[in-house]
Amino acid sequence: MAKYELIHFEIKDVEIQVKRYYERRKNVRISVGKDSVILRIPSFMNSDQRHKYHIWAKEWIEKQMSQSNGAINHLFPVRYDNNSIVKCMGENFELKIISGDRLTSNAKLTGNKIKLKLDQSLLEKEKSDSIRRLLSRVLGKKYKDEVEHRLRLINKHYFQHKVNSVRLKYNRTNWGSCSCSGNINLSTRLLMAPEWVRDYVIVHELAHINEMNHSSKYWSIVEKVYPEYKKAEKWLKVNGAKCDFIPVDSNKKRKPDSN
Repeated sequence: MAKYELIHFEIKDVEIQVKRYYERRKNVRISVGKDSVILRIPSFMNSDQRHKYHIWAKEWIEKQMSQSNGAINHLFPVRYDNNSIVKCMGENFELKIISGDRLTSNAKLTGNKIKLKLDQSLLEKEKSDSIRRLLSRVLGKKYKDEVEHRLRLINKHYFQHKVNSVRLKYNRTNWGSCSCSGNINLSTRLLMAPEWVRDYVIVHELAHINEMNHSSKYWSIVEKVYPEYKKAEKWLKVNGAKCDFIPVDSNKKRKPDSN
C-alpha cells in the first residue's frame, strides 16, 4: 500500500484533512476521498513546485466548499443537537444525544426516537462520523426487510435469479455491489433517495448477476427492465452526495459560512 503524509488545511475556520502522496507520475491529481482529500504529486518536483501545488490544492478545496453539489460535504463535521430531526424513508426521527464516560457508542430506536449514547472524549469530526454510522445501523435494520422485499419482488418479476443474501450497509464509495454467487449489498444512503431511484440501483445490481461488467450487453439488460435508467443515474449524480444521515433542522452544519 502506498505511503502518504497526513496534512491539514484550515479553510474558512474548517480543518480539512488531506492525504498527500509523492508518486512516480507525470502530473498532479486531486480528488475527494472517503475521509479526506487525496493529493498526488510527482516525486520529481522540487520544494518550490510542491509549494505551488499546495496553494493550488487549497484553492481547489475552497472552490469545492463554495459549490452546492455536496461532493465534499462529508468531510465536514455535521452538527447533531438534542431534538435534531433526521428524515429517512419519508419518516422523521428525533435524536436524543447523551455523552458520557464510556469506551463505545451505541444507538437505540424506540418508535420514532433514536437515543444515542456517545463517548464524550470524541472530537467533533469523530462524533459526527460515529453518529452517522450509528444512524445507518439502526435505520438500516428498521428498513432492511422492506428493501429486501422490494428487491426480491423485482427479481421475481424480471430476472428470476437465485439471490442468496441482501445486506444494507453504510457505503460512500458506491450505491451497491453484487457477487457472482448472488450476494447483494446496498448502501443505506439509498434510504434517503426516492423509491424509483432505489429501484434503479436494485435493477443495476440484479443485472450484474447476468453480466459482471458494464458492457453494452449489460446495459441492454438494464434498459429492458428500466428504460429510464439514465434519469435515475442523473438523479444520483446531482443529488447523491446529499443522501446521508444528516439533520433536516436549520441548526445543522454541513459547510462553513461563506462570509
